Amino acid sequence: MLVLVRMVEEENHMHSESEIDDLVKRYELMVDKGENRYFDVEEFEMLIGHYLSFGEIENAQRVLHYASNLFPESINLQLKEAQILAGQGKHIKAIPRLQNLLAFDPQNEEIHLTLASIYSKMEEHIKAIDHFKNAFKNSDTELKSEIRLDIALEYENLGDWKKAISVLEEALAHDASNEAALFELAFCYDKINDLKSAIKFFKQFLDENPYSTIGWYNLGNAYHRLGSIKKAIDAYDFAIAIDDKYVQAYQQKAEAFGYNDNFSDALETYHEILEIEDATPHTLCSIGECYERLDNYLEAEEYYKMCLDLNEEYPDAYIGLGVLGDLQSDDALAVTCFEQAVLLAPENSDYRLLLATALMKLAKPQEAESQFVEILEREPKNIEGWEGRVDNLQRLNAHAAALELLEEGLKTVPETTHLRYQEFVSIFSSGEEAKALDLLETLLINHYDSARRIFKSFPDLLNDNRIADRYNRFKP
Repeated sequence: MLVLVRMVEEENHMHSESEIDDLVKRYELMVDKGENRYFDVEEFEMLIGHYLSFGEIENAQRVLHYASNLFPESINLQLKEAQILAGQGKHIKAIPRLQNLLAFDPQNEEIHLTLASIYSKMEEHIKAIDHFKNAFKNSDTELKSEIRLDIALEYENLGDWKKAISVLEEALAHDASNEAALFELAFCYDKINDLKSAIKFFKQFLDENPYSTIGWYNLGNAYHRLGSIKKAIDAYDFAIAIDDKYVQAYQQKAEAFGYNDNFSDALETYHEILEIEDATPHTLCSIGECYERLDNYLEAEEYYKMCLDLNEEYPDAYIGLGVLGDLQSDDALAVTCFEQAVLLAPENSDYRLLLATALMKLAKPQEAESQFVEILEREPKNIEGWEGRVDNLQRLNAHAAALELLEEGLKTVPETTHLRYQEFVSIFSSGEEAKALDLLETLLINHYDSARRIFKSFPDLLNDNRIADRYNRFKP
């Protein structure tokens, strides 16, 4: 756990590196020569802590064995032994030893913290919280902030987001510099979808701590998620004004501009990032997308290729190049690029949807069908997968198969308006015109605006006067 890690670090920092190095050299020289030398308990603890910090469990065990023969009654050495067992995943052995130590020293915070850490790993979060609280009672002021954070994380593990929020807000009231608590608090508010309360908290927090970069950043994120883009950008600007090297604020600011289709300002912001840090695949790919959205395809292609020069296995760059191919009616290029993205990230359904759509345009319906099937096997409730698969069949005039698929789809996913419009198309094309027209009337009465999409896909339907009359008659 966080606080236990910090305690180990603080134990090491109490002694200079040279002091620890000299101690390690003395001990290892003794071992090499097969000698027996005297070390006091504190030195043994330092040696064990040193080896544990580097993950050298066997060396830590050797020191412990040697030290225990000299100081068999030392509670601290027994605690180290339990920590070594815990580090090896031997929780069942570690717990009774720690509980026995508590009987002798019930207020020992490190024992409680070790037990809390073990119970957390065992997913017994209630017990972990109890021991964290006991450690909190006996800890010094400097560690209380970290312990509060650990308690909050345990409540998060339990899914008790409101209790976690309460603990985190208390932690920040006592230590406004706890940046991890600020991030966790934002995360918890997001989990309960209470962005307004998040905004209220961060505004109050910033009234008292106006130079908190992380505070402004998280306020910006809350506004961003709420759709208040101008306020989000203002908050990101405050974060940047305080720390002009805080890349995350620039990134979120650029994304906020993109959310409002302001790709020129987003592009400028991404270029500012390149002045702060070396180019990353994400930044180069984002710049490429901005140029793409600004219809500057040559620059977009250049940045996507620069991204691949940096990381030839970055799927989003292939997606970008595929989109450029699609926009310029180069269906073969689009398919090639989308296939590469799917090869690199086969679990990404959005990539497969793009590939399937491109395959349809390239007149490869069977290959498109394979992609749609893969999507729906992975995500049975993927609405776009159902819609695309039906569309693929309808373009082949396979309306009987489309209706069979629609019956399955409408049972699997919550009813979607477009699936019902697709059902109308296949019923009408199968010759059941009266039934289809009744369905169309119902859809137009309740979901008129959604009709544009189906008639864009099948414009010839409006050549039928019965369909055109209904479409015009039910127009709001």
